[in-house]
Amino acid sequence: MKFKDGVYTQVFSMHDGKPVLMAPTDQLTVAMHEADRLHREMTGVEMVITAIFDGTHMAGSKHYEGNAFDVRRWHVGSRVKEFIARLKTALGPDYDVVNEPTHIHIEYDPK
Repeated sequence: MKFKDGVYTQVFSMHDGKPVLMAPTDQLTVAMHEADRLHREMTGVEMVITAIFDGTHMAGSKHYEGNAFDVRRWHVGSRVKEFIARLKTALGPDYDVVNEPTHIHIEYDPK
């Protein structure tokens, strides 16, 4: 997998007046690797992550807690629905995979 220039893979956040290093959760890391594996299988190229902690997201977004990432959809092209369906199956019910207008959004969100 690749990361678009400028993607924050770790950030410091202040909690109780102390800096805390935040990184993608283990569950999100599993999703990243599975999404990359499937992306390579379907397209022959590495997946590109376009956002984790960075970017502008709605209030309460899973991005801000290290439980969401966005993927460039250029290489998937017309097979985006197939990619999403296969990734949802591979990840299971605790993950959401959403087809956004400019990217694919993947988040860990146990029900």
